[in-house]
Amino acid sequence: MRLMETDRITSLLTDYLSVQSRRAEIVASNLANVDTPGFKAKELDFIDHLKTAAQNAVGRPIAGGSTGMLNSLTRVVEQVNTVPGIDGNTVDAGREMSTLADAGVQFLAGTQMLQARFRALRAAIKEGR
Repeated sequence: MRLMETDRITSLLTDYLSVQSRRAEIVASNLANVDTPGFKAKELDFIDHLKTAAQNAVGRPIAGGSTGMLNSLTRVVEQVNTVPGIDGNTVDAGREMSTLADAGVQFLAGTQMLQARFRALRAAIKEGR
C-alpha cells in the first residue's frame, strides 16, 4: 500500500530502489549458502519489470503492467552459466561480491535521482506560491 499518490517518474524511481534492495537480498542469500552442498545460486530477473515500469513512466501504460508491482513482475531464477563445484554448489563468491557492490552503487544512484526529483518538485511548489 502506498502512503501517497506519486507521479510516474517518482514511482519508477521508488520501484528501482526496491528492485536493487531485493537484488542485494538475493546476493546475501547466495553468499550465506556458499558452503551449502547442492545450493544453486539465484539472481533477480527484473529486465522485463524495468522495461514495463519505464514504459509506464514515460508513455502510455502497457496493458497488464504498472509500476508498484515489484513482486508480481520480478522473479528469482537460478543463475545461468554457472559451474557447480564438487559438492554441486554453484555460488561464485567473487561474482556475488561484485554483484553486491553493483547493487549498492545502483541503489545509491537511484537515491540521488530520487532526491533530485524531490528537489525539483519542491522548487515547482515554491515557485507556484
